[in-house]
This record gives sequence, C-alpha cells and structure tokens, in this order.
Amino acid sequence: MTITVIGTVFVDIKGYANAKINAECKNVGNIEFANGGVGRNVAEAIGRAGNRVEFVSSVDITSQGESVVADLQQLGIDTNRVVKADRGMGMWLAVLDYDGDLASSISQKPNLQPLETLLETQGEEIVKNTDAVVLEFDLGERVVNQIFGWAKQYGKPVYGIVGNLEVLMQRKTMINQLNLFICNKAEAEEFLGLTLTSPEECKMAARELTQGGLRTAVITMGEQGSVFYDRENNEFGFVPCEPVKVVDTTGAGDAFFSGTVHGLANGFGLTQAVECGTKLAAWTISSKANVDPEIGVKVQNDPLFQRARVLN
Repeated sequence: MTITVIGTVFVDIKGYANAKINAECKNVGNIEFANGGVGRNVAEAIGRAGNRVEFVSSVDITSQGESVVADLQQLGIDTNRVVKADRGMGMWLAVLDYDGDLASSISQKPNLQPLETLLETQGEEIVKNTDAVVLEFDLGERVVNQIFGWAKQYGKPVYGIVGNLEVLMQRKTMINQLNLFICNKAEAEEFLGLTLTSPEECKMAARELTQGGLRTAVITMGEQGSVFYDRENNEFGFVPCEPVKVVDTTGAGDAFFSGTVHGLANGFGLTQAVECGTKLAAWTISSKANVDPEIGVKVQNDPLFQRARVLN
C-alpha cells in the first residue's frame, strides 16, 4: 500500500536549556539543527514504520535541501515529486526547557507556490495512483479543494494533519472532507471555542468535530492519553499514554498521527491504530530526533505491530 504525504519541509533550530528558563537573562544550553516540518516528519515516520511512501513537497535550492531529499531516499521514500525552489523550506526556532517541553517557538513559513503549481498540474495523477493521501493544511484553499475532489472521484481516503492552526481556523469546513482528523486538546479547544477539562469532555468534543461529515476524530491529551469518535459506527474510544522518560516533545504529534495512519493502512481497527500512534509518539519523545530513528527496529519487535504483519 502506498501512502502519499503532501506537506512541508522545515529546518528546525532547537535550543535545549540546561536549567529552568529565565526570560530575563541568558540561558545556557545546547543548540542543534535538524530536518523537520510536519509533512517531512510524517513521511519519515510512516516510512520507518514500514509503509511505502511518496512525499510531495518542496525544498530549498541548497545543500540543506539536497540533504533532506537524500535522507528520505535512504529510507526508500519516493521523492520524485519534491520541488526545488527558492525558500522552498520553512524555518522553525524552538526553545525547550530542561524537562524537554516546548517553552517558546517562532515559525517562518516556506514559499508554497512551487508546490501548489506542481499539484495543480500533477495532483490528479498523484491521487489516482496512490492508496491514501495525507494532507497538511497549510496549502492554498483552491489546491486543497482540488485534492478533495480527486480523492472523492477515485475513492481515496484523505487523512488531515494540522500544520498551522491559524490556517485551519480560517477554513474550518476542510475537516468535513476527511476520513481522519487528529488534533491535540488545545487545538480542539480553539477550533470549537470550548474549554475541555476531562477525557469525557474531550470525547464529546471529538464527536462534535464529526458533525459536518468528518468520519473519525482523534484528540490527544498528552499524559492523559487520547480519545476518539468514529461517526459511521457511533463508537467512542480511549487509549492511555505510554509512560516514558521525556527527552524532547517536539514531533510527538506528528509521530502519533503517523502511527495511527500506519495502523489504518495495515488493516487495524481504530483502537489498535490509535495504539500504534501512541507507541510512535512515546518512542519519539524519548529521543532527541524529530522522528525516532529506531522506529523500524522497534516496530519489528513490538507485538502490536507484528499483528499488522500477520494481517497482510
């Protein structure tokens, strides 16, 4: 099964503080650069988990852009439709406190026009020849609607992930075209205009997200686990988090999304798919990398993922 990931690439600049952050003075720590971006992270994680992945994106016309493409190709990910363009990648500056939690960040958006031009000319062929589409919401509304139209025409599921919440808030009805939408509790609160104080309230919020036509909504709640609602089967669910030592929380949401999509792509029911997402998120936050580089080995040795191999 081929999963096509349409999304962005970012260069992540991450500062790790050695102690509690004091905004009024200098904070000593380490600064590291890494390949990132929601779309790129998801493509890498799904590829490491063992799925065939096509990545549709853009990168800079620089050695760093070439490095992003080369790293994905080493994982067997199809990058033939990654466009090289001026400012084809964004930048994300993040400061993490001594516990590995995100303290503050600044994001510089990439130039999405070259990617959108590619999708306007080749998008129908891309959607027609894949088995499922992962779509990051940062793209222009016209292109997103075209992708939804082609997916409906050819009967392909579309799984949506939040890149920039501001974009989603401007086009809330986008989620109604999706088979699966995953967001965290804060994003759900902003989207619905609610304050969610318990897992039970998050379950009701997941159901509310599906009122316009969305098939399945999943809301992650950090240490409280995650909840979901499947509209077609009128099914609620809850999956607890995996206890791990937190090293770096960045990339956790992307990993959760990737594991859930991997589970669905391999024939799992929704509960088991969300369990797959929970494991990938746990592995990633216990690693400094945006995507745990050991996912492939861990998947091969984990009983949950081995059941997917049996199903296939």
